[in-house]
Amino acid sequence: MNIEKKNLLTPNEIIYILIGIMLGVSTLSLPNEVTVTAKQDGWISVMIGAAYPLYVSVIAIYISGKFPKDNILELSKKYLGKYIGNILNFFFFLSFFSYLPSISSGVGIVIRTYAVPLLTPLKIYSVLSFAVVYAASKGIKVLGRISAFCFFILLAIILPSVAVLKQGSYLNVSPVFGSGLLNILEATKASAYYYSCIEIIFLIYPFINDSSKIRGSVLKAVGIICTLYTWITFITIYYVGTTVIQKTIWSFFTVIEGVKVEIVNNFRYVFVFFWILIELKSIALFYYACMFILEDILKVRNRELSYVTMSVIIIGITIIYYRDMLDRSRIGQYTSSISTIYNLIYITFIAILVRIKKGG
Repeated sequence: MNIEKKNLLTPNEIIYILIGIMLGVSTLSLPNEVTVTAKQDGWISVMIGAAYPLYVSVIAIYISGKFPKDNILELSKKYLGKYIGNILNFFFFLSFFSYLPSISSGVGIVIRTYAVPLLTPLKIYSVLSFAVVYAASKGIKVLGRISAFCFFILLAIILPSVAVLKQGSYLNVSPVFGSGLLNILEATKASAYYYSCIEIIFLIYPFINDSSKIRGSVLKAVGIICTLYTWITFITIYYVGTTVIQKTIWSFFTVIEGVKVEIVNNFRYVFVFFWILIELKSIALFYYACMFILEDILKVRNRELSYVTMSVIIIGITIIYYRDMLDRSRIGQYTSSISTIYNLIYITFIAILVRIKKGG
């Protein structure tokens, strides 16, 4: 694989990219999903759900150790032939593509709810698409730097939520394991979907400037995202309780509204502004992953036209099929589960082939 030196990523940039693509607007409603069955133990389900990205990480570490310069698309064609390999790779593309309308819709709903309610969805999605397409077209190195910048913004807007610890009640998270082990495990399935798309590592690990650091980068990313998810879920339950959570759409916003910062009149608007920036970065990463796979399959010559075409398709799908939160939730529960299951089977199958054929 021919990789220009200027495109090589540092181990830290790999971490930020993996965190960036996993953490999106749906994170704000993560407590809603897990408390349906796990109740006050929802944060435990989130911790257990990290087993999924951990498994993906182990597979990525193994494959990258055998073929540090060949991504999974090339390995698929190498072992299965160009035709079958490209079919499997195309479904891998769909697994990333299926998230784009949902994420775009989520950001659009947040913008219309908390920022500029007078703008039409078409205007919002058009502006968003221009920004993310421009960023994605600049390449993975630029996205790595943007992801690093957004990671520190993320910490800056989430850390203030520690202040609501003195306002909540330990009764909201008690008794621990009181919901029952079966309910906790049931909620774990819902939380596992929030860790999806860490599979982008199978596309970008050849771009790291030191392949021996892949293990550390991937495992650190999983550890950090698990900590962030667990904290967001725990503090939301601790602050408002499971009953109130089920009456909200983005329950973590309730926590943010309780944060008081002396120099800021309303921290919620600051949070929303920076969260939108963070989400734009996530969408750009999805665009990059989709175009990376398409270029490998179709040998695209005009990248600019391809980006524009895909953005038009995504805008159309979003406006027609993802009109509100109900549509987004109804469609997402199917697409996310199908994508996650396929990716799990796909990467496991390639890992088995690598093991059996041993590079032959």
